[in-house]
Amino acid sequence: MNVTIMPNLTREHAYETTLRLCHTLEKLGISYRFYPSLPDGVSFPHSQAVTKQEFADSTDVLIAIGGDGTMIRAAKLALTSDIPVLGVNAGNLAFLMGLESDDMPLLQKLITKEYYIEERLVIAIDVYNAEQKKIFSDFCINDAVFARGGVIKLSSFDLYCDNRFINRYTSDGLILATPTGSTAYNLAAGGPIVDPRVESMILSPICPHSLVERTVLFSAGSVLKIVNPGLSNAQVLLSCDGRESIDFGAGFSATIRKADRKVKFMHMKDDTFLDVLHKKMKIKTGE
Repeated sequence: MNVTIMPNLTREHAYETTLRLCHTLEKLGISYRFYPSLPDGVSFPHSQAVTKQEFADSTDVLIAIGGDGTMIRAAKLALTSDIPVLGVNAGNLAFLMGLESDDMPLLQKLITKEYYIEERLVIAIDVYNAEQKKIFSDFCINDAVFARGGVIKLSSFDLYCDNRFINRYTSDGLILATPTGSTAYNLAAGGPIVDPRVESMILSPICPHSLVERTVLFSAGSVLKIVNPGLSNAQVLLSCDGRESIDFGAGFSATIRKADRKVKFMHMKDDTFLDVLHKKMKIKTGE
């Protein structure tokens, strides 16, 4: 088995957790490499790095060390190569990380294959400019966020579902989240927590100037379209999974649909989604 490790060494405990991981893998006789290459001055027992192509061709499992942001970056890297991702927590809440730093003995299950792969919905987004020329495409594991730029000013967004007009939102922005992303910005904006087994797309307005507008859940088979009608001169930006934003100017539109691929999360514990919620957020799920 070939393991690739992606550590976020900016996290306080990431180096110690990565070192513990390396020692555990060595004891199990499992080879490992790093992607991307390690920063200058940082080393582990074996610090071999792989190129992106080598990663795609020869990785069986990608292990991400950090928080949920690290897990999302790792999952996007693994998505196109259909590689499962295992997360080790070196962050805070970290809903997506399957292991804690003291769970290293569970890595024995890589040998015995006592793990399961959970496949989750991913959304695909295409952005068109005012001349209807496609200028951007991406996959979103967490969310696509349409938000105002530097000036504190409301913006307008027109929403269509399957070519039918649904609503015009006047707000600071819109969040289009997957169930995986329901516990991220969507949750902070007052949106619902959605079990990842419920395949859906979650649209939550950010600070809507309305008494009645709330989150809407759309079926995974829906095709959504968000348009900037250009009713104000406020700058609107689009960011996918928290990555660098692009301009979403007047007349621009974005088409969002279920992607033709799914992200694969590896699990070695029997924790359910509700178990994780209870543990991370102290949500009462039963007596």
